Amino acid sequence: MVQLDDSSRPELWRKAFSQDIFADNLNARDRFKRAFLDMEERAGQLANEIARDMPEFTQHDISHTHALWEIANHISGPELLLNPAEAYVLGGAILVHDLAMSRAAHQISGKNLRDRREWPDALASEVRKKYGRPPHPMELASPPEDIAAEADKYLLRSLHAEVAEELPTACWTNLDKSTSYLINDPELRQAYGRVIGKVAASHHWNTDEVTKNLSAPVGAPAFAPIGWNVDTLVMACLLRTADAAHLDATRAPDLLAAVRDLPSQSKDHWLFQTRIQRPYLQNGRLVFTAPDGFAADEIESWWLAYETLSMVDEELRNIDSILSDKGRPTFSARGVANVESPKMFSLVAPCREWEPVEAKVKVDDVAGLVRRLGGSELYGEDWTVGLREIATNACDAIKARAALASYRGGRPFVGRVSFWLEKQDEQVWLSCNDNGIGMPPAILGGKLLDFGNTSWLSAEVVRENPGLLASRFEPAGRFGIGFFSIFMVGNRVKVISRPASGGPADTWILEFSDGVEHRPILRKAVHEEQLDEPGTTISVQLGESLCDGMSTDQRGLTFLPARLRRMGWRSTESISLVDLIRYLMPAAEVDIWASRYLGGRDSECAVSKQEWITMNGVKLMRRVLALPDEGLSEDSPSFDYGDNHWGGKEESEELAKTVGDRLGLVHDAEGRAAGRIAICNPEMMEEDFSYPEGSIVTAGPARAATNLRGVCGILVGRPYGAAREFAVPLASYSSMADWVDGEMDRLANLSAEARGGWPVVVAEMAWRLNRDAKHLPCWRTKEGWITYPDMVSWISGKTSFHVADLYNFRVEIGGDEYVADLNPDILAFEVGRKVYLSGSGTSVDWPENPEYGFDHPLVFMFSCAVEEAWGTPSFRVRSFLQQSRGQRVESGKFDGRSIDAFAFPITRD
Repeated sequence: MVQLDDSSRPELWRKAFSQDIFADNLNARDRFKRAFLDMEERAGQLANEIARDMPEFTQHDISHTHALWEIANHISGPELLLNPAEAYVLGGAILVHDLAMSRAAHQISGKNLRDRREWPDALASEVRKKYGRPPHPMELASPPEDIAAEADKYLLRSLHAEVAEELPTACWTNLDKSTSYLINDPELRQAYGRVIGKVAASHHWNTDEVTKNLSAPVGAPAFAPIGWNVDTLVMACLLRTADAAHLDATRAPDLLAAVRDLPSQSKDHWLFQTRIQRPYLQNGRLVFTAPDGFAADEIESWWLAYETLSMVDEELRNIDSILSDKGRPTFSARGVANVESPKMFSLVAPCREWEPVEAKVKVDDVAGLVRRLGGSELYGEDWTVGLREIATNACDAIKARAALASYRGGRPFVGRVSFWLEKQDEQVWLSCNDNGIGMPPAILGGKLLDFGNTSWLSAEVVRENPGLLASRFEPAGRFGIGFFSIFMVGNRVKVISRPASGGPADTWILEFSDGVEHRPILRKAVHEEQLDEPGTTISVQLGESLCDGMSTDQRGLTFLPARLRRMGWRSTESISLVDLIRYLMPAAEVDIWASRYLGGRDSECAVSKQEWITMNGVKLMRRVLALPDEGLSEDSPSFDYGDNHWGGKEESEELAKTVGDRLGLVHDAEGRAAGRIAICNPEMMEEDFSYPEGSIVTAGPARAATNLRGVCGILVGRPYGAAREFAVPLASYSSMADWVDGEMDRLANLSAEARGGWPVVVAEMAWRLNRDAKHLPCWRTKEGWITYPDMVSWISGKTSFHVADLYNFRVEIGGDEYVADLNPDILAFEVGRKVYLSGSGTSVDWPENPEYGFDHPLVFMFSCAVEEAWGTPSFRVRSFLQQSRGQRVESGKFDGRSIDAFAFPITRD
């Protein structure tokens, strides 16, 4: 390590330790100086370890601490005079503020990095980032080293300020069994160890924390003059501004950049700091220059330099305000020059052969954006979306608390969500309560309101609930906008929450008086508002239109107007809160209770935890089809078959009865239940050889507008898109394949006549899942339905024929449907999809098999049959069908009359 004599030290240091203005107190001054130099030597050894653990980071060795003294001297200006005690505290904080970015520092602080309570969450974060799922316990117990190394680096970055607070008083055992400290002088360690630690840690605090915790000066120890107080606020401000402003080339040596394997993001940091020269002070602002400029392929580094220096400017301006407000002398540097705009910065950091154009997204009307994208313009005009979203969030809160209890090995946690309607001051309010994880005020008034950023696995929530990331928790909410949908129900909203780690006195309330147009109020709950157990209660005053549509019958039952989707059509019907919850949350993972009465009395379990897995199949289908639960009648208090109440349709009733008893269970890749489904009966087939819309794909526990065409039942899915109306099933292809095998076996027991046309959907599903369905009759000739082997034989006996879409031969007379007789040279089959995900104006192939590309499986198999029969390459057949427009030819007859259809001529080479 290079030793610097006093003459090489910055003026700020020399004035404190070297001048004779303190001649009457030389012993005390020299004691501080010797103690600082001793600490500097020990800290320098630890600082060298940082490069070993964090090679992609710019210089953090002892040269960085020397540079900070120079920058601090530059920022503070000649007017600031430190006494030796202040210089010792500032110097100590400079020495230790970054030391904890090495494993060695963590060991000295008394805890191995991987023994810290934050380690499992850091490791789990890397697993989730890499695989997109919660970690398996074995991955936490024996993690892959590459993932563990990334978790180490994350913790070293995130905890270094916190651990820095502990280092000044930390010790280690030498080889000779003696004990050493960073501060070896016991009197100074006791007097200033914790002070130095706090000042060092404060460089990562926000400015409010700095002013709150470091505003009171610290008195002098017994051996020093009484006037040598330490103004910790000034020391903290000096450290944070100097650390922020140390961005020049001394921190990013070219040689080290060349020999280290830097990731791309780190290269941008190194490059811009290599170009930036040491700043000078002009008119109260630091001037940074990069005369060599940045080439076109260095744009990212230029923008990083501009944005970083803009943050330094903001830091200096904030510190200037703090010092002025607290009656302290202000620093000479009060900002950074030339960062008013990219154009201005390009004058001191030239852009070589390119122009900086700031294309930053600007939102002037934040409240309007939240109102629109968190409401009707995203979700439509259906107010029940707000109910669905708060129910989903409540279930997530309970899942989080249950996952934490399981991870920590605590007693099993029983969660419960409750909904009720009540009158307050002649206004009707809808309330939802959960006994889940709850929220502290920092999240309630912060992350919860961060529109577009989900808070469930954020650093703030994980810090409040250590172990959450490492648990098996996987939230259904993913987009950070669901909470705002509550304003579709009404504009007055109250959120009461108590975190799981707090008591009743830690209950806080967030209140919106008029939607997002006015600022909410965050306040501590008074005694009568406090929650008895952890969790959250959200209450919303129903909007005027909802109240106008609400009705109460003679039995006191309350009904709400709601838009329900049943077999592809929507209607607005009156429904009780209990039945509405059943409709909206069919795959709930927690118990959800609700009341049918205004006032919340006689609450009942609307949906039991995961009951869809084991409940009676017909009952489940009734819920899927928006029908009341089995056993309810016209006289039941919760259901009325009148035109204005929730009623069923005859075809829905029939579909539920015929399909419900044979729903098959499918699973996701980890073996968890992911759906109960079946193919419709033949008699349910519609005229285009498709089936009625008899399925739903959920977005987590909640109903989405997605269905899997050709299938009846329920599939649990993951939302695809912020509106959560389109979802993709979680069921694994292997489980779906096993299920479709069972469906094909069932077909074998039906007569050929009964099976006619029915196997098309099953066969398409089977081929998409790499199952053999050649034995299913999916093609039609004059002789009737034929299988794949029959088709090969039929083609082998011909030199030419025509292929037509079977839809052309459908005949409807007086509501009855028939299939016309085909001409001898016609082969007809389905050329359109029968199995696909559909909803909210979107349709995609699922299951998706890349083997078929854009071809329908029946078209693909037909081309294979031609190749098998004639030897013509299948890809040529498919290419012809894709490119040919076909021609209208006489293709069949019905009741003696000819039928023309567009057909494709297929001729043997």
